[in-house]
Amino acid sequence: MASELRVNTLKDASGNNSVALSTVAEGSAKAWAHFDGTASSDHLNDSFNFSSLTDNGTGDYNPNLTNNMSSVSYACAGSSNQTSSNRGAFRALTYATSTVTIRIYGNGSAVDASDVSVNFHGDLA
Repeated sequence: MASELRVNTLKDASGNNSVALSTVAEGSAKAWAHFDGTASSDHLNDSFNFSSLTDNGTGDYNPNLTNNMSSVSYACAGSSNQTSSNRGAFRALTYATSTVTIRIYGNGSAVDASDVSVNFHGDLA
């Protein structure tokens, strides 16, 4: 049998630093991932709420959610590595409730980056 805990406010062990549970639920990332876009296999190094990664071609990826977002009106942010010859830029292109198409650019062209991070904020379905 499942149990349920209902609270309005969380506090640390000393009874200080209170935070409303709604702030925790609304402010937490609903999904995040770290991956190597240069790897020969579509592999998430570490992730939360992502089931897989689709490599669509050079610098073009879809991290696929385990639990979908409630709508396409969520925030997606990310980053990629930089080198002296490849200035990495992250761009979210096409939003769906189950994924977002992201592209990594270096010096104006799509590039595979070895260190890519992505996170989603919003409401789960």
